[in-house]
Amino acid sequence: MDNNTISPAGFKPVNSKSNIPIQKLSPEQIAKLKDAQENKAEALKKVKEMLEKTQKDCEPFKKEVLKKFKKEILAISLLPPAGKDKNLDVFITLKLEGEFEEKLKKKNDIDKIILEISKKKLKNLKVVTALHDEIWEMALKGKHDFISTLAMAVSIYDNNFLKPLRAVEIHKKMVLEKFEKYVVSYVLSGSVVRGEATEESDIDTFIVIDDTDVTRMTSQELKSRLRGIIWGMADEAAIAAGVKKAPHSQVYVLTDMWDNIRSSNPVIFTFLRDGVPLYDRGMFAPWKLLLRKGKITPTPESIESYIKSGNELIERTKQKLKAIAMEDFHWALITPTQGVLMSLGISAPAPKQAAEVMRKHLVKPGLLEEKYVKIWEEINQVRKDIEHDKIKEVSAKQIEDLMSKSEDYLKRLDKLVKDVEIKTSKKQIAELYDKSVEDMTALLKTADIKLAGNLIDTFKKEIVDKKLASSRYLEVLKQIEDLKKDGKADKKLLDSLHFEQIRLSKEAFEYIRAEKGNKFDKFKISATYGDKKADIWVLTTMAFIIEDAHDPNTPIKKYVIEKTGALSNPVKSDLKELNKELEKFAGTSTQLTNKTIESLKKVLSKDIKITIGA
Repeated sequence: MDNNTISPAGFKPVNSKSNIPIQKLSPEQIAKLKDAQENKAEALKKVKEMLEKTQKDCEPFKKEVLKKFKKEILAISLLPPAGKDKNLDVFITLKLEGEFEEKLKKKNDIDKIILEISKKKLKNLKVVTALHDEIWEMALKGKHDFISTLAMAVSIYDNNFLKPLRAVEIHKKMVLEKFEKYVVSYVLSGSVVRGEATEESDIDTFIVIDDTDVTRMTSQELKSRLRGIIWGMADEAAIAAGVKKAPHSQVYVLTDMWDNIRSSNPVIFTFLRDGVPLYDRGMFAPWKLLLRKGKITPTPESIESYIKSGNELIERTKQKLKAIAMEDFHWALITPTQGVLMSLGISAPAPKQAAEVMRKHLVKPGLLEEKYVKIWEEINQVRKDIEHDKIKEVSAKQIEDLMSKSEDYLKRLDKLVKDVEIKTSKKQIAELYDKSVEDMTALLKTADIKLAGNLIDTFKKEIVDKKLASSRYLEVLKQIEDLKKDGKADKKLLDSLHFEQIRLSKEAFEYIRAEKGNKFDKFKISATYGDKKADIWVLTTMAFIIEDAHDPNTPIKKYVIEKTGALSNPVKSDLKELNKELEKFAGTSTQLTNKTIESLKKVLSKDIKITIGA
């Protein structure tokens, strides 16, 4: 069954609860009440089954009719019969072009063909057709009940006519139930009335409220209060009717409405001309009739006001064009330009210095062409000329030209940003790759391992596989190598890899030094100065010093220990030589003299602190 089918019970749910308190009913009364409810439920079930069967029976007829008249048919629905016949009527709403008499002739021709189709395809169902113009004429004559029935009818086919009408009908009943005392007219207008609605079309309604007997608030307050409630009801009505857009209601109070009619407000004229009353207390229909007969005419004052309004709007438009040329294009260009310069580490220039800074940092290095600086200068000059009243008026053609140049400028700026990002990314990748190679080499050297073949393969075999460094370190190194080949990466990934490479390298270096340095530590002393830590081995006749033990790239230096204890003749050494000397060192006691301490202060710092056994 169609989702839009409304139960014959209407859109108020059947209330299964009695107003009589259950505890006061006798068992016999309770039994009768249950029987009545069951009978009602059974009746509703039969109606639903009958509607589903009728809809199914109408399918062949619908397909045949739409094959011939799909452009002309707005809706096909099932209506209750007008007479004593118990069968439903198939009601077809037509939309035809031309004058009314011409439409009627076309309708008669269509009726004949539809009648022949119905004889073949329908059983026990009568077909009724009507122009949508005729339906609206019924509304003008106060026959609102028929439109209510049509709105809530069972839909067989709907070209965006029944659903919007159903939403409006539900909304209207909600408004009347809440504010019937104040509602003068509820009027439908727009594309639904014209028969041109789509799923995306607005559903336009006008509601006129009687404010003549309201004494405790102004007309504006009354409108404001009613609008919020009425608009909220519209959302509920849209959901109930299954339409995308809720009815859009303009709320007018009666006194304002009359003032607008007397002053010939164009919006109200359109409202009267095109609107159809779905509820009216005898006000809208006479207004519409008077308008048709030309009895509602504008006053001389309103005519003069409308004539002047054209010039006023043109003048306002000229001022807007000047404002666009003076402000909008200027800020549309300068703000992104400042952003690009800041991304390059250049302070954002003031507008008057922008061209000079752009030439220095963008044009000269070949990042941007000179013509784009000239576009900026032109835009900035226009702003100055308007500000100093040198330019009195800006034409739409000038705006179009400035718009085109501004768009061209911003497109080039977008490309510049991407070029800079790629260039910066490549540089950062190269630096990260070089740092990772440097650290791997240093780690292999620290572990006394000679490079044989591919660096990463050697690192994996001699360092990672031997558990001297984390397997995650190898993953990071391979990612960096892949980025070097690819040549691009986002900043977030680069920052992450840079951080991990430093952390994992430091961990590996410290671990290897710890593993290799167990035998070193026996004869090692440490010295701290500032935030650095130095490792020192004093071996009777020679001393070895690593000035920054935390930096894997710090060289090892060897010194001669003189008879006085002073350190002299520094030469570059390495762990291999240190290890060799430690292995053959007999552990002969060595004294630290004042000269030794003075030498260490000269090599490291005056504020060193000596630590034994750390």
